[in-house]
Amino acid sequence: MAIVPNKDGQGILANGAVGIVDPSYCLPTTYGTGVPSTVGYPGELRTDTATGNIYVNLGANRWALHQW
Repeated sequence: MAIVPNKDGQGILANGAVGIVDPSYCLPTTYGTGVPSTVGYPGELRTDTATGNIYVNLGANRWALHQW
């Protein structure tokens, strides 16, 4: 998926990210140790630096191990 200019009309806070482009949904954008416990945007990918596992946010602070 490409990073493209945000043209959805919701301004710079659209899709849970601050900026004028849509967040990347193809590469992990955050990292930390262990299973994530922070709030993220749905579809966000997070890397567990201790194990190398990738987690995907399902919304409402729910994370699941990403299956390639």
